[in-house]
Amino acid sequence: MASIVTLASSPSAASRTDAVLGHVERRLRARGHDVERVTVRDLPAEALLRADASDPRIAAVVASIAAADGVVVTTPVYKAAYTGLLKALLDLLPQYALRGKAVLPVATGGSPAHVLAVDYALRPVLVSLGAEHVTQGWFVLASEVTVFAEDAGVLLAESAARNLHLVTESFLTHLARHRSALVTDTDDDVVLRVSPGDDAAAPLLEDLVVEYGTRYGLSTPNTKLTEVPVTDFEAPDGAFLVIIRAGQTIAGGAIRRYDDETAEVKRVWTNAQFRRQGLARRVLFELERAAAGLGYKRIHLTTGPRQPEARALYLAAGYLPAFDLHADPESIGPHAFDKELPAGTRHVAVSAEPYRTWGAA
Repeated sequence: MASIVTLASSPSAASRTDAVLGHVERRLRARGHDVERVTVRDLPAEALLRADASDPRIAAVVASIAAADGVVVTTPVYKAAYTGLLKALLDLLPQYALRGKAVLPVATGGSPAHVLAVDYALRPVLVSLGAEHVTQGWFVLASEVTVFAEDAGVLLAESAARNLHLVTESFLTHLARHRSALVTDTDDDVVLRVSPGDDAAAPLLEDLVVEYGTRYGLSTPNTKLTEVPVTDFEAPDGAFLVIIRAGQTIAGGAIRRYDDETAEVKRVWTNAQFRRQGLARRVLFELERAAAGLGYKRIHLTTGPRQPEARALYLAAGYLPAFDLHADPESIGPHAFDKELPAGTRHVAVSAEPYRTWGAA
């Protein structure tokens, strides 16, 4: 099953474009895929126009796109181009937000004169965002779409239905080929609790030292990962988790005791080769389960001012910022977040033993 985000960029709630998208989404779901629609007109207007990626709803959209395998982009055509709403959203995405993803563009319009808008206006922008493959899109004439207001039913002309079927199948075919080309399917990933000194933890710790040293320049306890003792991540008050795929550590993180009822998340990391697969969200989920299993009721964490990806991740995962989201990040210093753990959170499902050692400690 693939994760697919769809973008609905019509400014009108009664939209033929949204009706066409609904048809495509039904076909995607019928094939067993997980589909999340983003209706751009429902996003906060000020944040969208100001390209405020720190807004929680905008950050959630950015995170969803980052975690998706594929994206379907729909737009009505106005004045030979896609909508300003879509442009505003695409402008605030990270430079390579579509890297490694298949993208299906679909447009609607009132005249065949706009048919080239998909290839000459929209496709170059999608390519510039790093899309691995932009499937042949399709332009649907408004006259080929009948929407029944009383029950939201949609009648597509035969030619429109046939061609939408063809481009959707092409999109799904490429998506399947790309996913099968991954080293190992993520269903085979293994979550392990390890000692911070194990070989399985080494890639995580080494890469974080490089990353922090690059971003912050100075050699400090934080950039050298010596600001807290490594024993803090061991039982009975802490845990160090890694995700293993085909024998390789691809992601991980840790928790330590912050106070009697609060765990602190540290060392969240994803191997650069495996990013944009939702692994960081998976790490957070597993750490929250581990914290609940150790009896903690809430999570506390901090991230640095030069880690916008981490900031967006925590906002999208429901963490509440303890700082002004609109202030200059450099003026804030460490960005603190907190989250209450829901009652009844399941215990962490890792190996039964306290640690599993990979190689020499």
